[in-house]
Amino acid sequence: EKLSKKIQMAKSTPIDEELKKYQELQNDLTSLAKARNQFYQQANENGMIKAELDIVNENSKVFKMTGPILLHQNLEEAKVNVSKRLEFIQREMEKVEKKIEERSKEQAELGDKIAQIQNDMKKNAAEQAKKAVEANT
Repeated sequence: EKLSKKIQMAKSTPIDEELKKYQELQNDLTSLAKARNQFYQQANENGMIKAELDIVNENSKVFKMTGPILLHQNLEEAKVNVSKRLEFIQREMEKVEKKIEERSKEQAELGDKIAQIQNDMKKNAAEQAKKAVEANT
C-alpha cells in the first residue's frame, strides 16, 4: 500500500497538486457558505424576536424556551440578551464573509496558475510533437 502511494506521488504532476489545492479551497468555500446561511437565518430569527419584544407592553409576561421548559424572563433582560445575540451573530457573519472573500481570492489566483500550467503543458506537448515529426522526416 505504501508502495502504491509512492508510485502515485511520483506520477503526480504540478497541476495535480494545484488541482487538489483548488478542490480543497472549493470545499472550504462550500462550508463557509453553509455557515453564512446559518448565521443569516439566526440573524433573521433573532431580528424577528427583537421586533416582537419592541412592541410588547411593559406589563406583559415574557418567556424564554429552554429545552422543553418555558422560563419567565424580565422584558429588559430579554431585550438585552437578544441584542447581544444579534451583535454576536453579526460579528460572526463578518468573520465568515472575510474568510469567503480571502478564499475566493486564493481560488481565483490558483485558477489563473492552473490555467498557466495548462498552457505551458500544451506548448511543451506541441513542441515535442513538432520535434517528433521533424525527427521522422
